[in-house]
Amino acid sequence: MVRFKNRYLLVSFVFPATLANPLAQVHDEDDTAPPLPQPPNLSEGGLISLLRESLSVNFGDVGAGEVGGAFSIKYLSPNTQILILRVAREHLRTLWASLTLLRRIGGHEVLTRVLHVSGTIRKIQHAAMAHDRAAILSSAKRRQKFLLPAAVGVGGLDEAAEKEVAEKIAQSEEAIMALEA
Repeated sequence: MVRFKNRYLLVSFVFPATLANPLAQVHDEDDTAPPLPQPPNLSEGGLISLLRESLSVNFGDVGAGEVGGAFSIKYLSPNTQILILRVAREHLRTLWASLTLLRRIGGHEVLTRVLHVSGTIRKIQHAAMAHDRAAILSSAKRRQKFLLPAAVGVGGLDEAAEKEVAEKIAQSEEAIMALEA
């Protein structure tokens, strides 16, 4: 019996337009500075079609045909903009290259980073949980630091923010652990 060998990719999307200086966002109420643009809403179907289009543009019909049906999205987090992809082992480098060459999602400029590659779903789950935990904590600390500097607790967050962060981390870990191979 032949066993299919898969690889799992943990991919992070970075939207440069949303990475402005956090100090620029703290302004007086008189100031009419426009808010930072929000990243686009990510959906599994939209990302699969974008990846197939990227494969077709960068590797032609042959590359798109070989890899097109050999990958699937296992997990997508719109909060932390991470994605877990499953791809056949033979097509890992081709899909990775098409991810790297992807420049726009929903009209927004994007940078894609492959954070981790694994042969098992369990190892990629652990890497995704660690990344989500770090992203949620840094986001909460950054928001707390610039919005409420006087109410900071021992860990860098006030009690309400710590509770919110704990809930987000628990929800994220629960969603990631619900994955099946």
